[in-house]
Amino acid sequence: MNRKLTMTAVTAVVALSASAGSAIAGADQNASVAGSKTISVRDDYFGPRSITVSKGPTLRFVWGGRRPHNVVGPGANIRIRVRGSASVKARSGTYVCTIHRGMKLSVRVR
Repeated sequence: MNRKLTMTAVTAVVALSASAGSAIAGADQNASVAGSKTISVRDDYFGPRSITVSKGPTLRFVWGGRRPHNVVGPGANIRIRVRGSASVKARSGTYVCTIHRGMKLSVRVR
């Protein structure tokens, strides 16, 4: 009987630990999402093309196409690249790729 009670207690502790771990992981994930906004830099467009964010987050530009692009805008002067990512503090204004006419991202920080 004592062994059965011990096994029940161990099972309960493991279940609670897993549940708490999931809650903590979820909170961490939400914190990183709230702290940055990912912008895709694709072949001749930004995705999304316009965003509104609360004050404080960063813009994380992630290259995903085959053509080279740069990003120039308020507080950003990211060199030409084809792969990788770069982050800048989010500021209101227009971000562009100076290589490809019409490739624009409109950002509004409120």
